[in-house]
Amino acid sequence: MNDMQQAMSGGNMNTVIRDGDTVRRVGGPWTPTVHRYLRYLKRGGIDWAPEPIGFDGTHETLSFIDAFVPAYPLPNWVWTDAALEQGARMLRQLHDASIGFPLDESTWQSATKVPVEVICHNDFSPHNLAFDDGMIVGAIDFDMCSPGPRIWDIAYFATRMVPLTGEPPVGAPTGRDVSRRIQLLIDAYGSDAGSIPLTVDAVVQVAIRRLYQLADFSRAKADELSKPELRDEADEYDRDAAFLLRT
Repeated sequence: MNDMQQAMSGGNMNTVIRDGDTVRRVGGPWTPTVHRYLRYLKRGGIDWAPEPIGFDGTHETLSFIDAFVPAYPLPNWVWTDAALEQGARMLRQLHDASIGFPLDESTWQSATKVPVEVICHNDFSPHNLAFDDGMIVGAIDFDMCSPGPRIWDIAYFATRMVPLTGEPPVGAPTGRDVSRRIQLLIDAYGSDAGSIPLTVDAVVQVAIRRLYQLADFSRAKADELSKPELRDEADEYDRDAAFLLRT
């Protein structure tokens, strides 16, 4: 690593190195598909996602989004209604811009989900959103994207941003405010979208399945990457899913 390069914190699945106005990270068989997808988004009007620069078969290079990406514990300003609504609108833009992306000869790191409606980000949440003065200006980490239903992304965004957790982070909304914020998210995204009706109950039910799936994924990655701490995260996802089942 030279004097211009800087290891970036926050990622637990990959090491990201910033080099000036670019970032470099380990890629995989899915990277060419993701780069085609990012270029497709750019042509569809999404100017707030990283731009693919190159892939040497091992490492990919992307443009750097010069803004603040919060780490956990999240700052209090992440929990504003304005940030929640803005994120929901951006997720809708992202989904709409993915329509028509050719799926033939595509390889994804994450499994395809049914019904296939759009290309899901699969990790659209505060730790992958870039903020400037409390407002979202970009999204990062598209390497886990794959085809799926809109509500799959919406439910996970709600899990992280409403939030839908058994023990809400310090400063996060709780109690009755949770249902209000889910509805706020739905209204901002647009309840008319997708083949699955967007209701508060539907979002919660998919969030439960999403959390259990994420727990399984984290345990598999704990073994694959020799990162036992991912098992603790998996246990937390299980607890959050169990909490939502009880409420």
